[in-house]
Formats: sequence, structure tokens, C-alpha cells
Amino acid sequence: MLRAVVAAKTRFGIKAKEAMDKGELVSDDLVIGIIDEAMKKPSCQKGFILDGFPRTVVQAEKLDGMLQKQGAKVDKVLNFTIDDAILEDRITGRWIHPSSGRTYHPKFAPFWS
Repeated sequence: MLRAVVAAKTRFGIKAKEAMDKGELVSDDLVIGIIDEAMKKPSCQKGFILDGFPRTVVQAEKLDGMLQKQGAKVDKVLNFTIDDAILEDRITGRWIHPSSGRTYHPKFAPFWS
């Protein structure tokens, strides 16, 4: 979603790109704004999936408020567990293509696939 708003050059996307270009994390307020804007779109009115959000307590609290305003609720939560060694293997071998921002890994997501 961050890449999409950056590519679309929305007001949130421009601010997110500034933070990302500096190597900083995108702030909670900015991420919340992006999610809030997305949740209001017609394509989300019948439901949506949040992947990797909320990541912080602040984000979770804000999500509760956004859902309440829309009269929506969380129906399902999936929690995936994975061995630390597998996570380490995945993260240490990956690289990011500078111009596209896509992530590649020689074993899990090769460039040529």
C-alpha cells in the first residue's frame, strides 16, 4: 500500500516517500492516514484484508476508532508463526531493486521468476 500511494503521488505518498528516502520509518500518523483513506474507498465497503497493520499499539487504537466510525468490525485474524532461523535466512539473502522497490531473494523470490 505504501508503494502504491508513493507511485500515485498522493499527499500521503509524497510524505511517505520523503521518510523512505531518508531511510526512516513512515510515522504512525502517516500510515494511519493512508489506511483511513483506503478504508473509505468503495472497493473496501464489503470488506478488506490488512496485512502487516496494525504494527504498533497506537496504530491498533486508531484502527479501532476508524472501524467504529464506519460501523465495521474485525471478523477474522490470522497469525502466522515461523521459526526464527527461517526468518533469518529469508531476510539475510534478500535485496531490493533500487528503481522499482521490488524485493528479491535468490532462493525464495528470484529475480528471474
